[in-house]
Amino acid sequence: MNKFAELNSAAAAQLFADYCLTQGLQVSAVVQRPDFAELYAAAEQLAQVEEEFKRFLQQPAHPRYQAAAWQLSQPTAAATERVLPAFNLRQLWQQAPLTLLLLVLCLLVYGWQQLDWQASSAALQLTEPAQLWRWFTPILLHFTLTHLVFNLAWWLYLGRQFEQQLGSGLLLNVSLSVALVSNAAQYFIVHPYFGGMSGVVYGLFGYFWLAGRLNPAQGLTISNGLAGFMLLWLLLGFMDLLWISMANWAHLGGLLAGFAWAWLLRKHNGQQQQLTDTDT
Repeated sequence: MNKFAELNSAAAAQLFADYCLTQGLQVSAVVQRPDFAELYAAAEQLAQVEEEFKRFLQQPAHPRYQAAAWQLSQPTAAATERVLPAFNLRQLWQQAPLTLLLLVLCLLVYGWQQLDWQASSAALQLTEPAQLWRWFTPILLHFTLTHLVFNLAWWLYLGRQFEQQLGSGLLLNVSLSVALVSNAAQYFIVHPYFGGMSGVVYGLFGYFWLAGRLNPAQGLTISNGLAGFMLLWLLLGFMDLLWISMANWAHLGGLLAGFAWAWLLRKHNGQQQQLTDTDT
């Protein structure tokens, strides 16, 4: 994503971004303060977006912009598709193969758990730390269908965006390192009898949350509502107010590891920007 403008009105920036979405243009508004916002656009659409922006500056009160905002606020089928795009396996494989591979692997392991619970748990839990691969394999285990669906939905949402913007190699490095840190935290502080990808999910969440502030050009941001939900879930887990047993230290370890990666990659402009620079 390329930054192309700054506005002294967050509301105006969001209005323009909403209008662009209705025109099929990938534009995002990053609000720093109510009186300051930045606008970013996909590199391949930058010229068209800049033309639209010039028109917006000339007539910011034109009804077309208010109409676009109203259209996005309606719960139509088209609007739903923009927020939750159709699950297309071929497209997902082309755009984010690692995201799809890990998702399928978790599904296969869950099937194995239903057939032989004891064997699958004994093979993948961190009960034999001398076997180095066990420091990673707990992320494949899920103990209920709700646990599986919750984690895979977040993995699909965050992993797909990360892989598209920063590439499969970086997603692999981040996921493995976050898995190691989160699993180690749970193992050393509590016990080895845990599983789930939520540590990695919290790592990606932490990355999106901090990267969206350190380097919005990466195009990886998360809404305040989702961020609040994830932090509340983490807090409730530590307060032991939930009806399920949570690997709380894995969540916290993953979150901190995600923050660390966001800091390390704070100057990385994303895959789209790199391709643009190479072409020129």
